[in-house]
Amino acid sequence: MPDAHPPRAAAPPRAFARAWPHLRALLISLHVLAVILGALPAPSGGMKRGAWRDPTVQDEFAAWRGRLAAVGLDVDAQTFEDELWAFATRFMAARAVVLKPFGPYYRHFGTLQTWRMFVAPHRYPARLHIDIYENGHWVNVYEEQNPGPDWKQGLLEQDRFRSALFRYSWASYERSYRQFAAWIAKAAAVDYPEASAVRLRWFKYKTLPPAQAAAGVEPTGSFIMTHVVPTHPDETGAVTPPATAAEPADAPVEAP
Repeated sequence: MPDAHPPRAAAPPRAFARAWPHLRALLISLHVLAVILGALPAPSGGMKRGAWRDPTVQDEFAAWRGRLAAVGLDVDAQTFEDELWAFATRFMAARAVVLKPFGPYYRHFGTLQTWRMFVAPHRYPARLHIDIYENGHWVNVYEEQNPGPDWKQGLLEQDRFRSALFRYSWASYERSYRQFAAWIAKAAAVDYPEASAVRLRWFKYKTLPPAQAAAGVEPTGSFIMTHVVPTHPDETGAVTPPATAAEPADAPVEAP
């Protein structure tokens, strides 16, 4: 008659059983340390002097110069930026050395911290606008955070996609932005076959104080990084849209 009870698994050695709680605590501590180090603020995408000309960055610099001046440390803007650049360069080099041992752990176990702690609030955000050129007019088909023109809204405002859009509004990501624009043009060619071109641009503005935002005040700003892409580049006789350089930023755009 077969045994009704399966054989018990062999118990771990006593030495391992005694050591396991300590080993487990060590592994957990190393994991927490790796995550914290990877999540600390770091200007990884901002280590380009050109990116420091952005008004959000300049406002943050001005605020910190004001704090230093309040305690008697006056420094001019150029000296402040030069000293900060030197410090940031040294900091990023040291950070790379510290994080290098954790590199395999980040890669193989999926613990890479792509969303680090924010360095500062983004006071000059940019909203994506997409227009198509159809029948001699620009027609707005998408505006970020606007429920009206909603072409591809479900995709473009998906949580993971929004992080990509945030980067595309910065000049340092121009190459990725142009690749994105080319993809948008192909999608527009399918959904709007009569359109001859698609235009992407960013409305950059300063965030409003809480009271004005609550009152429904519309922020003022200007369009930047305008990029026009043909939707049917291989066709001859396509209608050429007007030159964007000569077109005012606030030129009227038809609603879809």
